[in-house]
Amino acid sequence: MKSIKNIGIGVGVILVLLIPKFFCQEKKEGSGGKKPNGAGMPMKVKVLVVKEEFVSSDYKVSGTLMANEQVMLSSETQGRVTHLYFQEGKFVSKGELLLKMNDLEYQAQLKKAISNRKLKQENATRNETLLKKEAISQADYDLTLTELAGLDADIDFLKEQIRKTEIRAPFSGTIGLRSISEGAYLTPNSPIASLQDESKLKLEFSVPEKYALKVKNGDDIQFALSGSDEIYHAKVYARDASVSEQTRTVKMRAICSNSSRKLIPGLFANITLQLSGEKQSIMIPTQAMVPVLKGQKVFLVQGDSAIERSIKTGFRSDKQIEVVEGLNAGDSLIVDGIMYMKLGVKVKVSKN
Repeated sequence: MKSIKNIGIGVGVILVLLIPKFFCQEKKEGSGGKKPNGAGMPMKVKVLVVKEEFVSSDYKVSGTLMANEQVMLSSETQGRVTHLYFQEGKFVSKGELLLKMNDLEYQAQLKKAISNRKLKQENATRNETLLKKEAISQADYDLTLTELAGLDADIDFLKEQIRKTEIRAPFSGTIGLRSISEGAYLTPNSPIASLQDESKLKLEFSVPEKYALKVKNGDDIQFALSGSDEIYHAKVYARDASVSEQTRTVKMRAICSNSSRKLIPGLFANITLQLSGEKQSIMIPTQAMVPVLKGQKVFLVQGDSAIERSIKTGFRSDKQIEVVEGLNAGDSLIVDGIMYMKLGVKVKVSKN
């Protein structure tokens, strides 16, 4: 009985010693299964067999529509508004009277100046006759002419002050919402309403410096509005004089017709720039490229291992990038698991 008890104790001690070892081994095996590649096991990868294809170098950028001409109407002088001649949201023609301020004081001064000028003109005519008869000196006659010229200047000044009490449309366009009412007292630069020429619209966008020289004045571009599939056309007419140091882009503008009045200034536009005609190129997924210090590289499958290949890139789209040097048709390009990839890693091509 005592021997059986001793045997039981021995078995218990052995189990106590073996259980931790068993669970630790199981934990190690479980954790090892989470690695992307088990010890000694090739990594499963997906590959793309590289081939040349005909592609069009279309580059997509964002832009904003702007009115062909736009201005915030404001006053050059101060005064009380006596009449408003425009309606909000309506078309106005160039030179059309939009607003009138009180000018009674200037009108009275102008009437007085015109009356004085008439008197001085008659005096100058008499003095000219007396000068010919040598009844007055040349100095007296010159003084009369100087006074007459001074009155002419006063009349021109008063007419200009009266002109400033009127606001006229500087160009034809649609007038916006007004900020004042009749009876309001305006001061210089007080905003009145916006005026926009929407017969044509400008499309402003920025192009990365590497593509800037490929977009020239006179080039036709296509664009669509956000949330719409309708295609519009515009023609590039101007570019900024230099590259922005902050964004390394060049700002450009195109012009498009808006005879249908479907387009509104301020709308967001998705622009397609055709940088060149159709050509044969090698295009690869952007996620397959790895940026390095001196350029870019990709990983290829050679035999059962991964190798590195330096490449030079060209045109880039949303999901693909053109490879102009470094790849050949038929190369097996690794397109997933790039973050775990390095030279010499054993790989196995996945068929899924």
